[in-house]
Amino acid sequence: MNEALERCREILARSGSSFATAFRILPAEQRDALTAFYAFCRAVDDDVDESTDPAEAARRIDAWRRRIDRLDEAGPGEPVAACLGWAAERFGLERRHLHLVLDGVETDLRPIRFETFGQLYDYCYRVASAVGLVCVRVLAGPEAGRAETYAELTGIAVQLTNVLRDVGEDSRKGRIYLPLEDLRAFGVPETDILFRLRTPQVERLLRFQARRAADYYELAGAALPPDLRPRLFFAETLRVTYRRLLERIEADGLPVLERRVAVPLLERVAIALRHRLDPRTLAA
Repeated sequence: MNEALERCREILARSGSSFATAFRILPAEQRDALTAFYAFCRAVDDDVDESTDPAEAARRIDAWRRRIDRLDEAGPGEPVAACLGWAAERFGLERRHLHLVLDGVETDLRPIRFETFGQLYDYCYRVASAVGLVCVRVLAGPEAGRAETYAELTGIAVQLTNVLRDVGEDSRKGRIYLPLEDLRAFGVPETDILFRLRTPQVERLLRFQARRAADYYELAGAALPPDLRPRLFFAETLRVTYRRLLERIEADGLPVLERRVAVPLLERVAIALRHRLDPRTLAA
């Protein structure tokens, strides 16, 4: 188990993810469980990204499905699965949430177009809300059921922010995650997104998407049971960090067609420390 966990820690350390900063404020067992889960998500993404053949990528996802179904049998040759199996047993992780992550990754193997916001919501649920549901299971234990709405809405808000941040980057791959019904409502042809044209119509469309994401951050915050706040300070750290990312995107004039906006490391650390030292957390 120690070697498997060390491998997962290496994957997290190399990622440069915001998660790596926030993980440091967690108690040891929770940190190790979420490190294993993060390593699983990263390993699946890497397996798919390394394959230029969609059929081969789909086979690799199917291989992960089989691993999830037999986590308790994972051996030394499967360190990420072995570590995830320990986390699943220790914290009662639900296999369906792990399968949802794979469903989301599999969606990205196909040309991306969502006709409606409902379809985009379903995608966000698979790739981000499922992550939140795993996190609250680790953080809140038996009380996790009371935080599922909070986890779902936080995941939606975070993924909507990612969609907005990556509009330009995704367009270079021929992908448009923004709902086509929204493009039509704002008079934006797909070609304007694909060629990254900053027209007044595109500007209004992006501002609308930013406001929608902001609404979900507010809904998620309202759905957090106050008595669970001490246990979920880590989840709140992530919610506030991504909320800050959205604010920076808006403050910078929505430059998402040209470049990727990020929250600086020191600011991420400050957010993590502030939530860990929140008097409402320390009182628990």
